[in-house]
Amino acid sequence: MKDNTGRWSHWSDPVQFETAAPLSVGILSDLRITEVMYNPAPAEAELNLDNDEFEFIELKNTGDETLDLTHVSFTDGVTFAFAGSAVTALSPGEFVLIVRNEQAFASRYGPALSDRIAGQYDGKLANEGETVKLIDFWNGTVAEFGYDDGRGWPATADGGGHSLVPLDAAILTEPRGSLNYGGNWRASGYIHGSPGRDDPQPATTVVLNEIAAATADDAGGSNDWIELCNVGAAPVTLRHWYLSDDLDEPDKWAIPPTTIPGHGRVSFDEISDFHVSSADGFGLSRTGEQVFLSHLPGAGENRIVDGVRFKAQEPGLSWGRYPDGGAYWLRMNPTRDAANAEGLLDVVIDEIMYHPAEPNEEYVELYNPTSEEISLETLDGAWRLDGGIDYVFDAGMSLPAGGRLIIVGFDPHTEPSRLAAFVAAYQAGPLAPGIDVAGPFAGSLSNSSERIALEKPLAADGPEESSAWAIVDEVGYGDTAPWPEDADGAGAALQRIDATGAHSGNDPANWQAAPPTPGH
Repeated sequence: MKDNTGRWSHWSDPVQFETAAPLSVGILSDLRITEVMYNPAPAEAELNLDNDEFEFIELKNTGDETLDLTHVSFTDGVTFAFAGSAVTALSPGEFVLIVRNEQAFASRYGPALSDRIAGQYDGKLANEGETVKLIDFWNGTVAEFGYDDGRGWPATADGGGHSLVPLDAAILTEPRGSLNYGGNWRASGYIHGSPGRDDPQPATTVVLNEIAAATADDAGGSNDWIELCNVGAAPVTLRHWYLSDDLDEPDKWAIPPTTIPGHGRVSFDEISDFHVSSADGFGLSRTGEQVFLSHLPGAGENRIVDGVRFKAQEPGLSWGRYPDGGAYWLRMNPTRDAANAEGLLDVVIDEIMYHPAEPNEEYVELYNPTSEEISLETLDGAWRLDGGIDYVFDAGMSLPAGGRLIIVGFDPHTEPSRLAAFVAAYQAGPLAPGIDVAGPFAGSLSNSSERIALEKPLAADGPEESSAWAIVDEVGYGDTAPWPEDADGAGAALQRIDATGAHSGNDPANWQAAPPTPGH
């Protein structure tokens, strides 16, 4: 047709413009890391492969729409881009794997998972722990976390063949940092994990319940013991069950066929049972040890059922769960073959300011809930704070009954202006320099997840060993659920709810976020 100039018009019919859906829709809400095998079990000797070659990371689409992975990549810990890989889209409910060595992976898990492997990543996962980061180019960080092989993390994932699996409650908040906290992970149900599928979680029946590793008497003899507890109502017969102090050899000592009644206990000692001879069995060290309970029936059902790592034990005390079969371990008076006692009443970590509002100071407060003064030194030396911060208490320091002590990151003697600012910011007091406020601690408190322990020294067993440390109290906190999140930079502090021996400092339910009250 001609326009009003007499020329032919070539304009096409109008087309309605529609905004395209954003790239990578659903990545932050639905893409989740669901399994990490960072320190696998060794291969059979004839394969001539290092155990690191069997590493893998598993992801899952937890939503109801297909995810475009072409802009997703791992940037820290290991590096891998899904763009151009064997898997660039993930349907609802499906899994995708990235592995260190495809050939090694296939030798252990078979060829059935080959279509779920996106490819091999560059680098390797550090056995001692490191930071892993998964990002989407358009939407930001999908997950960033630092895993660890230390206290507070599943011990059986550190070379025992189990993988790390996030708890269901932590999966939703992965983009907010839930995976930084060791308590938000569990060990896989069985050795070698469950790549490419949801990990099964066998019912908990028998667990390690109490361990005495410092039973030496005046004559130099000892008879250390390990107690097991059946947490269920039905009796359990122990066949193909083992005790060991070594993840590389979980079957060191075979437990003789033994039936434990519902909610019952059974114990074994070194003289009669697991350390009759050094060639068949193992002993326990009072300066720090690990113990593992395994069920190894074969047929793909082998698992290390429970494991605990403990630091030095004081003579005459034990390390046990309270209540029986509970989640947390405490130092206690021994109760072999009987219900476990509450933990000992002693100095506790009572308040933690780990992420203060600027420009205020971090601090840790100790509290003596007993009716007697407690010295912060022994004949073997001064107590200390260990973990994210380090501090050795001055000689002669003590806490009176009901007293509190604040440890800060500066020297209250030589930095009076910082002390004055601290008092003003937190309205702290009463403050007697050198008694109520001490410092400086070395290091700093993580704003995401950290371990802090109050420890006392014990003499080493011999001149070739360094000093051993016994835990008096311990806290492994996090900045996301199940820990109170208002303590993460919003001005609140973590405050302990119960300072008695019935509640662990590691229990998030025993802490609340509240206005800071150091010294009160």
